[in-house]
Amino acid sequence: MTSDAADLVSHARSSRVVVIGGGMAGLIAALECARVGMAVTLLESGDRFGGLVQAAELGGRLVDTAADGFRSAPGALADLIDELDLRGEVVPARDQDTWVAGAFGVAPLPRASILGIPANPFDDRTRRIVGWAGAWRAYVDRLRPPLTIGKTRSLGALVRARMGSRVADRMVAPLSHGIHGLSPELVDVDRAARGLNAALTRTGSLSGGVAQQLPDDSAADGDRPTRATLRGGMATLVDALVAHLTDLDVDLRLGATATALDSEGQGWTVTSTRGGESSRLPASAVIVATDEVPARRLLAAHVSGLDGAALSPDDVDVVTLLLDEPDLDRIPRGHAVYAVPGSAPAIAVVHASATWPHAAGDPHVVRVTLPASDATDAAVIAEATRAASEMLGVTIAGPRAAHRRRAPRALPGSALAPERDELEALLRAGANLGVVGAWIGGNGLARVVEDAKTEAERVRSELLWGPRAEDAPR
Repeated sequence: MTSDAADLVSHARSSRVVVIGGGMAGLIAALECARVGMAVTLLESGDRFGGLVQAAELGGRLVDTAADGFRSAPGALADLIDELDLRGEVVPARDQDTWVAGAFGVAPLPRASILGIPANPFDDRTRRIVGWAGAWRAYVDRLRPPLTIGKTRSLGALVRARMGSRVADRMVAPLSHGIHGLSPELVDVDRAARGLNAALTRTGSLSGGVAQQLPDDSAADGDRPTRATLRGGMATLVDALVAHLTDLDVDLRLGATATALDSEGQGWTVTSTRGGESSRLPASAVIVATDEVPARRLLAAHVSGLDGAALSPDDVDVVTLLLDEPDLDRIPRGHAVYAVPGSAPAIAVVHASATWPHAAGDPHVVRVTLPASDATDAAVIAEATRAASEMLGVTIAGPRAAHRRRAPRALPGSALAPERDELEALLRAGANLGVVGAWIGGNGLARVVEDAKTEAERVRSELLWGPRAEDAPR
């Protein structure tokens, strides 16, 4: 080993990183620092790691109650699965329709669509949702000049201008609201469907652009990004990651809440409470990986501009139901039903057993997303059961088992959110300080892992090599 390499190893081993928050972003940040020999302490205020990747025991089985899958494509998450030796546990999703619910009833979206935008305005499924009037209005898109490239970033504005309000409100809005809690007007079309604006210009219409952007049916299945899960559920990923961090000697602390963050010379001191006792941890660097509100509280004294309103959408209640309903095998409504905002008793109903391998006779797993409520668990579960009955078109007498949880939401990476972009630039310019998590980097498991890896690498490199020239203060 050269003297420079030895110095680098010594420097890494003498560095201590404190990661605040044990969700997926925090676990990944801890891994990136620990893998080069840095001492890492991870503080998680709750009683479990994994954040939105969590499971509960229902009817004697472990069931995912939040994120139950991921986008299967090359990237940091795929690399992590390989590193944890979980490639053999990956299970692909079954090809299922997406449905929407509204005043028109409950209907499947056309398969030839992107973000709910149809490739064919006169497709039977499109007409069932928007009617003949909506279909003819959408057809006007093919007669209008393609003047929007590079000008219309808002997905909602683009769809309304090209194809009309019925397509925007009944086909596009249910997906953006149901998945992200966000109006389509606040979705950046160039981020959400990269290349769609350019395809619009090439083909002369938005519907033509959608058709051009759809996967080639002749492509090999292995070339198409798809959804997948892990055998045994997504908690398998968290368990394997925690075990890997333990092997790397990461100090993992559950029930430890960071209460203060103080700058100490070139480093930091993190004050935390655990079991009624307070302690102070010196750190060469800190990575904050909590939800938005606690992150703002910890960072307010060190980063200006954190006194504005929260960026994250409102929390929701997620109710997971275990159902003995054979009709769900006989008349399934795809993998999910998303509601036109305000038109149905729930925001979304996800039929997990229609997406993942499901043996005949096994109970069905259904997740219902509702606006957050102060009602009792029993009342919310009853409301979720009624919503599932209505939106899935079956009579549900009652669940075999149920689980309710309050879930925070985060803006997608595709959001038109200049405030977040500015805040991200501010938060990620601090020496020996990193901020990760869906609220600042965008939601979706693959994106969270990618973003946390990138930010942790930046912090790690600053500790070992000093700030990059482009990050230096001007």
